[in-house]
Amino acid sequence: MTAQYSSQDKEVPLESLGESAPRQARDLLALWWQFADGNMPTRDDFTPDNLSSWINDISIYEYHPDKDDFQILLEGENIVALTGEDWRGAFAREVDCHFSTSLHAALSMARTTGQPQLHQLQVFQKEWRKGIRLLLPVVLKKEGQEDVLQVFLAIFPMSEMMS
Repeated sequence: MTAQYSSQDKEVPLESLGESAPRQARDLLALWWQFADGNMPTRDDFTPDNLSSWINDISIYEYHPDKDDFQILLEGENIVALTGEDWRGAFAREVDCHFSTSLHAALSMARTTGQPQLHQLQVFQKEWRKGIRLLLPVVLKKEGQEDVLQVFLAIFPMSEMMS
């Protein structure tokens, strides 16, 4: 029988990433802060070259104000491998409905504060696995158009000894 977990058990907010957090998570967060410089980083800061170390660990969510929801534009290969699912094209609220999570709320917090959101989470599809999730907001500047907010979601599995 599968254990039932609340969204609070599945997604535990963190104030910071300690030394026990995966090195890749700490390095990606440091990169975000490097480009932040008092403002939200732009999508131009987060080029494939700059993200080469994490490119397979990142999903890109784009905010749609008309729906007040975030659409998954890209699913990182390592995230698909970890979860066994590819939600590309879906919206955050669909993920929440399917897994009883609060992804939309966490993405909204990143959008409204312009600050990274950090969570230790239970991998929704594999209850025995834990990971660190980063939600990193960036602005996609479009010349002659309204800027678009995107959130880079990254998940890094924690070793069993750390969980």
